[in-house]
Amino acid sequence: MTLAGFLGAAYLFADSRGPAAAPAPASSPAAYHSDGLADAYDGFRAEALVLPTRRGPGTVSVRVTGPTGTATDFQHVHTKPMHMYVLRDDLSGYQHLHPAVVDGAWTAPVTIADGGAYRVYLEFVPHGRPAGADPTVLGIPFVIAGDTTMVPVPAPRAEARSGPYTVRRLDGTADLASGTPTALRFQVLRDGRPAVLEPYLGAYAHLSNFEVRTQGLRHLHPLPANATGDAPADGVLAFHAAFAERGDKRMFLQFRAGGTVHQVAFTVFTT
Repeated sequence: MTLAGFLGAAYLFADSRGPAAAPAPASSPAAYHSDGLADAYDGFRAEALVLPTRRGPGTVSVRVTGPTGTATDFQHVHTKPMHMYVLRDDLSGYQHLHPAVVDGAWTAPVTIADGGAYRVYLEFVPHGRPAGADPTVLGIPFVIAGDTTMVPVPAPRAEARSGPYTVRRLDGTADLASGTPTALRFQVLRDGRPAVLEPYLGAYAHLSNFEVRTQGLRHLHPLPANATGDAPADGVLAFHAAFAERGDKRMFLQFRAGGTVHQVAFTVFTT
């Protein structure tokens, strides 16, 4: 079949109730956030050195340049100086990677399961930005040639499973109101009881949101579980959200339990 044109995918990242006790504010004190659909923003540019060209194991290697030249060091956010994401244009094949600097380029292994149009996202916070500032996100598209099995975006559902864990969206499949701050709440269960959650990258969960229609990228903030920053005893993960536009959102939730990182996905509609 003919490959679909690249639609892009906007990235939205939130971290739920991490071990740090201090609650995050409802809005960032400084906004630098970009949507990940361009390879340059705010004085930084991404240059692809190596991108996957076929199915199977491969490598992503991207050089980032900034106002002072090649950029190989950023603030550590959730224990890493950079977070990298890969997604196909039908909003499938999501991967959250942690690149290392190799010969001046941010490099990570990646495995591509099927053909199609993909995008790699690079998220980082340069040194000198105030605490809580939104990140810069750059993106580069790439294509894996050949027949492609496209995956329709699933309809909203209230539950998803990963291994022995069930994740429930506590408001079911209710639509959310765009332009209105709200809280997205998920509960992680094992055998019908709240799961024992473990820290993963400095938080108890991470949420990536791709806006299906506009591809817009926003940064969400966590709601604290308690004053001590301990794991939520009820297994509930809460995220502060304020969606600018109506439409479908595809969300990927990652959490760690039983020594393993698990991933589930939800579709959410905003009116």
